[in-house]
Amino acid sequence: MSVMAWLERFVSRIWFYWLAVVLFRSFTRLVYGLRVEDAHKVPRTGGLVVASNHLSSWDPPVVGVSVPREIHFMAKRELFERTGTRLLMRGLRAFPVDRETNDIGAIKAALRQLKAGSAVGIFAQGTRNQGDKEALDGAAFLAQRAAVPLLPAAVWREGRRFRVRFGDPIVPEGRSRADASRTTLELMRRVNSMLPSRTRSLGTEGGPDVGGPATPEW
Repeated sequence: MSVMAWLERFVSRIWFYWLAVVLFRSFTRLVYGLRVEDAHKVPRTGGLVVASNHLSSWDPPVVGVSVPREIHFMAKRELFERTGTRLLMRGLRAFPVDRETNDIGAIKAALRQLKAGSAVGIFAQGTRNQGDKEALDGAAFLAQRAAVPLLPAAVWREGRRFRVRFGDPIVPEGRSRADASRTTLELMRRVNSMLPSRTRSLGTEGGPDVGGPATPEW
């Protein structure tokens, strides 16, 4: 076995993931006052799409350590080009997505995770923004096609402090694009209702691009 193969096998172990989660969660609680609300609403088993707003590059790890179960996020493919960041992304259960295209391979990978009973994290507006970017239908599409719940999540900052809040799961209905768009509207309505008024997301129209929401800018 090569050294690289051994390292990838090492970081893929479950204890590595949870050690990283515990360390980062402790850091954000101590240094940035992380507070998580309504974590009891997160289903502990079964496929699940966790869909959040996206204000900063901190959001993927902050939301990730706030979910009380293992979660897989898509991350831009550039982070997998260097050995160190690739190993870290693998250890944190991230998988690559090409942000320049509608990456069908990444969508299929997400669907495989969901159908295997895992949780997948999505940012409903695609990339980080100040709340005015239109929400896309990717999160609703994945939940719809995998027949799993869609869990709204809201993340924001109060000064230095991070806040994360979870809502009640949404059960997607139908299989058409129109059905996905209606689910997206309901998702963003719930995310908005959990956010302080000054940070509410305004992009609630939905859209046909199913690849965009899964491209966090790590």
